[in-house]
Amino acid sequence: MMGKFTEFGQDFVDAARLAYERKYRGLLEDGSPQAMQELCLQMGRDGFCGMTLPRAYGGMELPLLTVLRVTQAFQVCDVRLGGLSHAFNTGPMGAVVALAPEPLRQRYGQALCRGELIMAIGISEPEAGSAATGMKTRARIEGDQVVINGSKIFVSNVTDKGCTLLYCRFGTTGTPKDIGAVVVPHDAPGFTKSKGTLNMAGDIQYEMYFDNCRLPADHVVVQSNAFGKLIRHYNGERLGSVARMLGNAEFCLDYAVGYVKQRQQFGRELADFQGLQWMLADMKVKLEAAQLLTYRAAANAHGEEADALETSLAKVYVSQAAKEICDDALQLLGGYGYMTEYPIEHRLRETRGGSIYGGTAQIHKNMIAGHVLGRSNSQWKH
Repeated sequence: MMGKFTEFGQDFVDAARLAYERKYRGLLEDGSPQAMQELCLQMGRDGFCGMTLPRAYGGMELPLLTVLRVTQAFQVCDVRLGGLSHAFNTGPMGAVVALAPEPLRQRYGQALCRGELIMAIGISEPEAGSAATGMKTRARIEGDQVVINGSKIFVSNVTDKGCTLLYCRFGTTGTPKDIGAVVVPHDAPGFTKSKGTLNMAGDIQYEMYFDNCRLPADHVVVQSNAFGKLIRHYNGERLGSVARMLGNAEFCLDYAVGYVKQRQQFGRELADFQGLQWMLADMKVKLEAAQLLTYRAAANAHGEEADALETSLAKVYVSQAAKEICDDALQLLGGYGYMTEYPIEHRLRETRGGSIYGGTAQIHKNMIAGHVLGRSNSQWKH
């Protein structure tokens, strides 16, 4: 595909595809809660959970580039498998392992590496979406407990036996210096969640409510003046979601190529028409460029701490390119592409969210423009 650059970690990519064919496909086709639980545990046994984490917690200490390529490969196989790979390998656990006290790292890091735990992340609030530092959820230390009040929205993976890395305020200055994070188990007293809302990709997202939610103080990951540290690790999570978009784009291109080579109109294969050939060529160029931007950001990362500019460049370009590739694939299939019995429309719906979650494309463009101009590009009203 791209020579030596993509040979890096190819053995893990090949192993991921083989595991899907031999072990995971049947569980995904079953789709029952029991089958999905077994899938997670099997991924843990196979070493596909916590791939970036230290071996002390059961991880493999693999480079972020390798892990993103594995997630992309899983996403090509099945969108649910790509989602699990993202959650287990480029989710918020990286920030916990880097910033939390050792007992917290051991407890949750080991559970995740075994496939027993998925950690959600709670950042957005009703009045703090793109303006994340405007969050109002607060935490205070009372003796040996931390008490939390507030709410979060658009949170995925809020499983009954899971937990959430919760961004919250420990101070009262109203500035980013107040912001830290707490790990909140979903059975904590004072925590409740909504019944969930179905998004256009078919996934359920939840509202989370904290009403004097009390936890042992040892669940605090990091207190005030930590937003910058948390976001540096969140860049790895952003790239994980970008890898999923790449997987959707790769799948759609491959599917469209197969379709135009077998579908005939006017007595000829669709692949014989130059106008459609140019569409495929454009799709291929976009996919290769999108991968290069993403892989560069991953290759230059330190652990899961990826450069902010390189992450934003990948995020902006891939979110647009992947949408266009999936949409062109749907167009090449014509009426069949529009039907839910064919897989393209679902890939397009899922990819559409990439321009919103993890910071909208417009917010990332603001960050890129700030770098180009060489100045702070704050959007806050002064």
